[in-house]
Amino acid sequence: MKTIYLLLTRTNTVLSKCIHAATRNDFTHVALSLDDSFEYMYSFGRKYKWSYLPAGFVRESVRHGLMGGSNDIACAVYELKISNRSYKKLVRILSEMEENREDYRYNIVGLPMCFLHIANQRRHHFFCSQFVSYVLIECGAMAKKKEPSLMRPMDFPALTGARRIFHGNIAQLRGSI
Repeated sequence: MKTIYLLLTRTNTVLSKCIHAATRNDFTHVALSLDDSFEYMYSFGRKYKWSYLPAGFVRESVRHGLMGGSNDIACAVYELKISNRSYKKLVRILSEMEENREDYRYNIVGLPMCFLHIANQRRHHFFCSQFVSYVLIECGAMAKKKEPSLMRPMDFPALTGARRIFHGNIAQLRGSI
């Protein structure tokens, strides 16, 4: 068995504030980490710290970029145990996506459709929770209970086997690792 981590956050960006206002969820973003250093996390979001666009497949870190520049980002970490086979497949999927990162786009149309509970899958287009759901289903680590395009960050704590190991702010998380 291998352990992967899901980092849920809510920043002070305009998009995060809009998502929070619409959903009232505690967290508005999710990133996937293969280890507990959170130095290399995978998600879909802004490519540059100071600009929402362009957005797409990104590697994030709690020490750099948007998360590294703030200490008051609310966050929670969930660990998920997956089989060795699922882990190997997950690594392969992430590597392939990273190699072809320019082919992937942010699914901006999918955000309001998710809010309205309308599935919207476009080839190579994802928002953060759609992406995490998609890769976990593809590698066999998560059963498909709903369409990835309908997943929200707050759906991940309810995953079978997900266990919260941290809750606080990003500065506290950086201090604990």
